Amino acid sequence: MGLLDFLQALAIWIVNGALAGLFLAIDHAFALIAVLGLFLLARGAPWEQLPYLAAGGGLAALAAFLLPPPGPALIAAMAWAGAGAVRIERFAPGALRWRAFAGLSLYALAAMGYVAYAAYVGRLEPEAWGALVGEGEASAILAQGRSFLHTLGAWGLWVILPLGYFGMLAQAVLAHPPAPARPETLIYTVRARGEEERG
Repeated sequence: MGLLDFLQALAIWIVNGALAGLFLAIDHAFALIAVLGLFLLARGAPWEQLPYLAAGGGLAALAAFLLPPPGPALIAAMAWAGAGAVRIERFAPGALRWRAFAGLSLYALAAMGYVAYAAYVGRLEPEAWGALVGEGEASAILAQGRSFLHTLGAWGLWVILPLGYFGMLAQAVLAHPPAPARPETLIYTVRARGEEERG
């Protein structure tokens, strides 16, 4: 193989690798957006909280890559909403950051648990699903309830839990009126003004 052939093969490998990376990034676009949102949410956290935030963020990022749609989009929206809420919150941004990461971690655990359950149960025939727990009439009732459990899980993961998370963020942000400065600055201004009047 000559030098020209080697360079041509190298160029083909580089282009193919770049295209594969591009297609992979497009396929996991919402997961990558979620990871960026998690980094923004963790920005400014104290050093002693970082290991816990990294564990919770890693769990949420793993869920964003493993869940079927609309899971990655929901995790991305939750992470970005949390980062925005922490930026807006002026009275207790650290506490809100902690609650946002806790909510994302719990959502990721619930989502991955449900997906694992659905994958396991999806491989079983209804009769085998019922036979795991009982025989006869109990087996038939459990087999019929499988679709009901799927419906509950889908509503809980894709609607109820995300709405609860967004409601928690909205409640935390709207609990305090907008302030022109940080609470420490306001307290100092009020105290200093009183000292100036006495002086």
